[in-house]
Amino acid sequence: MNCSCGCKSGSMKEWNTECVEFRDLKPGDSAEIVGYREGGNINYKFKLLAMGLLRNRIIKVLHVAPFGDPVEILVMSYRLSLRKQEASVLKLKKVCDE
Repeated sequence: MNCSCGCKSGSMKEWNTECVEFRDLKPGDSAEIVGYREGGNINYKFKLLAMGLLRNRIIKVLHVAPFGDPVEILVMSYRLSLRKQEASVLKLKKVCDE
């Protein structure tokens, strides 16, 4: 089964190459940023980059608000709250915590 998110991982059978959408992450889940999706607001992408959401960075979901938005994540050593719709430009690969 090939990955359909565009990260070119080839196979979703490996334990750490499951491609996920930001909206599908649950508290406790970790994911690696593998890039950004085409289209969308370029200025918002630059904001995400400025906040430290760079390729190969690991993010961890800490909390999800009661109605699903926003989502609090841990990136580097700080907490960041993002709306799912705005963070949907991130291409993510789920990783296992060790």
